[in-house]
Amino acid sequence: MREKYFGLIKDIAGELRSYSGVVGLVFHNDADGLCAAGISASALNKIGVNYRLICIEKIHPAILKLVYSTDCRFYIFLDIGSGRADLIAKMSEETKLRALILDHHDPVKIDSPYVVNLNPELYGFSGERDVSGSTATYLLMREVVDIRDSAWMAVVGSAEIPGPLVGLNRIPLEDSMSVGDVEIKIGREESYNVKVFNKPWSKLSSILTAIGSIGYYRNGPYKVINYLLSRRIEFEEAEKLEEERKNRFNQLFSVLSRTKLKVEGVTQWFHIHDLLKGLGTKTIGTFCSMLSYRSIVAQDKYLIGFMNFEPALPNLGRVEGEWVKVSVRTPKLLSEEVKSGRMPPASELTMKSAEAVGGSGDGHSFAASALIPLGREKQFINFFNNLATTKQTFLT
Repeated sequence: MREKYFGLIKDIAGELRSYSGVVGLVFHNDADGLCAAGISASALNKIGVNYRLICIEKIHPAILKLVYSTDCRFYIFLDIGSGRADLIAKMSEETKLRALILDHHDPVKIDSPYVVNLNPELYGFSGERDVSGSTATYLLMREVVDIRDSAWMAVVGSAEIPGPLVGLNRIPLEDSMSVGDVEIKIGREESYNVKVFNKPWSKLSSILTAIGSIGYYRNGPYKVINYLLSRRIEFEEAEKLEEERKNRFNQLFSVLSRTKLKVEGVTQWFHIHDLLKGLGTKTIGTFCSMLSYRSIVAQDKYLIGFMNFEPALPNLGRVEGEWVKVSVRTPKLLSEEVKSGRMPPASELTMKSAEAVGGSGDGHSFAASALIPLGREKQFINFFNNLATTKQTFLT
């Protein structure tokens, strides 16, 4: 299977080198997705292929309708889309447009003449250990053209995976070291310094995510791509955005300490409505991750947060309908249960629950998210609980 993966990479690289239309680079707004877009843009610049940058936070039919209305004839989904490859395939088949998915989130298998899901998880690798979205992108683009000068971006993008780099993530690490952009630091465990900025990989990852996610509605993701390509980052901008997020989060922590979480079945949940308005919806996921370590959170229940979704997407248009962003996290004790197989993964529960109420979700075993219609939050919780209980009975 692994040989098939690298063989497919070579085939698609050849197709990209000969492509003459406009490529749509559809990417997520965290560091991994931003670095994947930076790597792709660098490669396409070198071979003279035109592209359009399209940053989205979720895969959803209403959002895909906007994406596929652009002038692009070939779309590459970067660090996003694998969990809803079925929706991408449906849209590609309706429009007769080709699409490629370079992602590492839990995948959905598809059989479509228009879409290739080049997720390493489908070929025996782990998306939570061996490969990030930016590494999956780098492995393809380095077959298109020599982009070792962009390998450091994949190292930064891979910082979201805990621990030292292993598996496929070692490939861009070694390439970036060969051109002098990254060096290994040995401490309690191996870490990496990006010599381009003389900063640790994890710090750069946080900076890029801050600009891309907190600043999503302020053109943040597109600024980041320019920063990556020019090797120049406005660190003060990130500091201001992080300070703004910190203040908003402190307000939320204060609110939840008074109102408490709603506990139902195997879930605990809250709804912040418009309290993070103006910030990208990825911020609710960051907040849930931080909240999961607080004492008000039961460590053995799924943590679910809701926030209202702003429908006007930068540089793309207005999404039809009214929607709510859902973020799901598994606190420490529950994560152990999921890891052992005694409780179902967050991605499966989130995807099925979202679909049941007319939405769309994806993610990993321990962190997932969705976009559902406004007003269906309680139905989502009910379905989630029923499904988790049924799955738990089946697993045990």
